[in-house]
Amino acid sequence: MKKSALFISILYAVLILGACGKEQAEETEPAPVSEPEVVVLSADQIPETPDFVPELSRIKSICELSTMKCIYHNVAYGTQYAGTGLSHMGEKSRSFMQEYDCEVEISYSVDQIKMEQNGTEIRISLPEPNITSRKLPESISPDSYIEEPDSSFNDNPIKAETISKAITLADVNMEEEIRENTNLIASAQYQARSLIESYIRQIGLLTDVEYKIIWE
Repeated sequence: MKKSALFISILYAVLILGACGKEQAEETEPAPVSEPEVVVLSADQIPETPDFVPELSRIKSICELSTMKCIYHNVAYGTQYAGTGLSHMGEKSRSFMQEYDCEVEISYSVDQIKMEQNGTEIRISLPEPNITSRKLPESISPDSYIEEPDSSFNDNPIKAETISKAITLADVNMEEEIRENTNLIASAQYQARSLIESYIRQIGLLTDVEYKIIWE
């Protein structure tokens, strides 16, 4: 057999086997999913990479999220003093104590945060922290209140106004104690600084710029 005839015979056999293979595949396999069309942009259509820089507005929004919360057990002390005059004869001054829990928040006023940038050097200063509290109603019960016995001769009931004033004073003292708790304030400050530094570090990674942060 000539080489050309042999080549044609082999080619014919390959085509027949290929057709059979294709027919078998169509019977056992689902139709292939078509590939999405690839759109190639020209050079002038490719958007430029935005110039990311640390922004004070973003740092302020981060500080809003950096509020530190803790539960503080507080005790209010007060006295219902005996009145004067004949109608109050026999009355006795009575002391009382009211215990309760507060959820305390330590945060920073965003409008008081300062930031100055000189090239890759960034100076940031945090203001004095704000301290707010919210009483937990479930912590106030008859078991959390104690008062001295009243006089058997002339009653001197402890007024709600007297208790309210004592609690207000206890809240003021609690805030002063928290401000003097250097470990607690340092923890809140550390949390705020860590979040801000993380944000600036991410900006640096995007822009391949190493920023130097100076806290004042």
